[in-house]
Amino acid sequence: MNQKVKFTGILGTAAVIAAMIGILAGCATFAEKPKPAMVPTERGMVVFLEKYEFKQPPAGWALMKNVEGGDFELGFLRMEKGDFPSQTTFMYDDLPYGGQRDLEKRAQYYCTRFLFNSGIDLRVTQREKMQIIGLDAVAISMEGENPNRKEKAKSKVYLAKKGNRIISFVCTQWRPLNGTYGQEAFDHFEAFVQSFKFLKKDFYETFEEELTKAGL
Repeated sequence: MNQKVKFTGILGTAAVIAAMIGILAGCATFAEKPKPAMVPTERGMVVFLEKYEFKQPPAGWALMKNVEGGDFELGFLRMEKGDFPSQTTFMYDDLPYGGQRDLEKRAQYYCTRFLFNSGIDLRVTQREKMQIIGLDAVAISMEGENPNRKEKAKSKVYLAKKGNRIISFVCTQWRPLNGTYGQEAFDHFEAFVQSFKFLKKDFYETFEEELTKAGL
């Protein structure tokens, strides 16, 4: 008798658990799946968080995203063959170093801060005014080494004037001191920059419009 009661209790418990699993499964079915950060378009581009459109680099590049603010808005990373630190990153940054709204002054300050904490002794190898994606810009090429850590870096930076603000696109390639830089990664970076489109106003543009409306 006791065994029967115990067996029945087990069956009852199992039924309750099965019912709960069924309910949870039903809830999971109706729950919306999170949208991917990048959505392909019919034009061979991708849209990132419904804010930007650009040409995505090929397979092998990992997406780096920062949706809560920080050092950059979005970027890509590729770990490459060779001794540490063989890798390349490129990114779009809507808050580059400095606060100057003058493009030349911002570029001067930027060069004093870029890779500052890495110990890399950077030198500017080329600097020129130009336009990218319809914006006035300064293109800066830099290279440097850190003998103590036996590593070196090569960078291409675009600082561009967007309204009253300055934004940046940055590509940096890291190599051991005896390593060789590669051009392919910089070509993917250039394709990313030249295809970049803003699909909506950012927080700063909207904020400035509200200040203007308020007469401030």
